[in-house]
Amino acid sequence: MARKPRVHFTGALYHVMCRGNQGQSIFTDDQDRRRYWDLLRESQKRYGYRMFAYVLMDNHFHHLIQIERRPLSKVMQNLLLRYTRYWNGQYKKTGHLFQGHYKAILCDKESYLLELIRYLHLNPVRSKIVVDPSAYRWSSHKAYLAGEANGWTAVEEVLPLWGKSRAQAIAGYRRFMRDGLKDGHRDDLYEVVDQRYLGGDGFVEKVEQRKPDTEVPPVVEIGWAEIRERVCKHYGLPPSVVLRRGRGRANARIKRVMAWLGREVGGLTNQEMAKELAQDPAALSRGLGKLANELAQGAKLRRLAQLL
Repeated sequence: MARKPRVHFTGALYHVMCRGNQGQSIFTDDQDRRRYWDLLRESQKRYGYRMFAYVLMDNHFHHLIQIERRPLSKVMQNLLLRYTRYWNGQYKKTGHLFQGHYKAILCDKESYLLELIRYLHLNPVRSKIVVDPSAYRWSSHKAYLAGEANGWTAVEEVLPLWGKSRAQAIAGYRRFMRDGLKDGHRDDLYEVVDQRYLGGDGFVEKVEQRKPDTEVPPVVEIGWAEIRERVCKHYGLPPSVVLRRGRGRANARIKRVMAWLGREVGGLTNQEMAKELAQDPAALSRGLGKLANELAQGAKLRRLAQLL
């Protein structure tokens, strides 16, 4: 059965899951987990979503994300593409690391937020990796125990639900986690409506009545070399000319177009593109800001993005 289009609206809460291709490991050691964790933290800073919980296992991960203006597809496309690039370079591999498309369930935050946080944090216990979830390093559980967000997880937004003071909240969270230790796999957290929603009839009706924008499908993966070649072809100039230093305002504009597409389509950071273009990262960032304003006003550059 074909996957139903995902809906997007500001404040939507998703339980996101992704597995390795054909069940393969996506994290072989702590270095891999650290790299993904770093990318995840950078992703949150860049796209501004709320990360309520995460857990990194050997062959899959779970995230509990509340998105803001940027749709989930943009967040996950950038994250998975950048980690796959790291993996293939680290282990001299090619091709796909992840199994098809990630799975994302739109959840009723009021009814399921706390249950999902507990379910994710107890994943290593259910998998018999540890007896105590605090012994597992690669989840957001310890951030809740510390009562600190570390600047990118939404711990401080949720903890007050367990107690008025910080100490009371952490104690309440500990009790909540202990109460869940006896639970096994929670089928009820996967019983979705219309392949997309976790919630009762009232929640589904409320979402449908919002007439949310259908999420734009992820852009086809494309590398920097192909972006560079297509942009140069579009402008009728060879890369050797475009990338040459000191070629004036026209070439600076073409480089901005390359960089914009590298960020929006190729999942590259400003630092990575500045290195490719031999430019100062701060200057490139300012140039991208100007280009973004042009894209908002003119159709020509939007057509170029669609061409790629």
